[in-house]
Amino acid sequence: MRKSFAVFGLGRFGSSVALTLMDAGAQVLAVDNDPECIKRISDQVTCAVNINVRDAEAIKEVGLDNIDGVVVAMGHSIEASAITIMTAKELGVPYVLAKCDSDEMAKILLRVGADQVIYPEKEAGINTAKRLLYPSFHELFELEAHIDIVEFGVRKEWVGKSVRMLDLRNKYKMNVIVIKKGNQIISDIDPDLILDEECSLIAAVPDSEIKRMQ
Repeated sequence: MRKSFAVFGLGRFGSSVALTLMDAGAQVLAVDNDPECIKRISDQVTCAVNINVRDAEAIKEVGLDNIDGVVVAMGHSIEASAITIMTAKELGVPYVLAKCDSDEMAKILLRVGADQVIYPEKEAGINTAKRLLYPSFHELFELEAHIDIVEFGVRKEWVGKSVRMLDLRNKYKMNVIVIKKGNQIISDIDPDLILDEECSLIAAVPDSEIKRMQ
């Protein structure tokens, strides 16, 4: 069964979320109070609706009753974000993710019912700084507070050894999630798989271990 989501606020962030969900095969309801935003995205999502996002009754009428999740991407407006979150939770939406523009706003949105808040500009800055500090990692981004997802190549001294032999969990508190080998993605990892120079690892690693790994 296809998942269904509603995205409120169709700026660059909200539009990107809506289109990515569509590409992944989900049904997407896009909502904004700007008719130009609706016009721009209407033929790329399941449904696009122009309403006053500060009006709880109007929000109730767009059809959130059986939706899997709501993304509130109106970080510039705490009033509109709070009203949307409270209305979505009142209608029984199981998961509401909200974009915020400050730590203070994040606290308020969590208090009114958001299940998770994100601060894209702050997170982008943190991730950029980490990439500058640790250039040997192919990819590095923060999964949650103090936990990073990193991708890195197999070191020379690891070649010919298995994941079990390297004992990465105990040495670096690292949980290997995926092993990439050329175009092959290995998610069901055999601990006795022998690594070679073509492999790269994607792992969850605590902040405290990143510098030591580098």
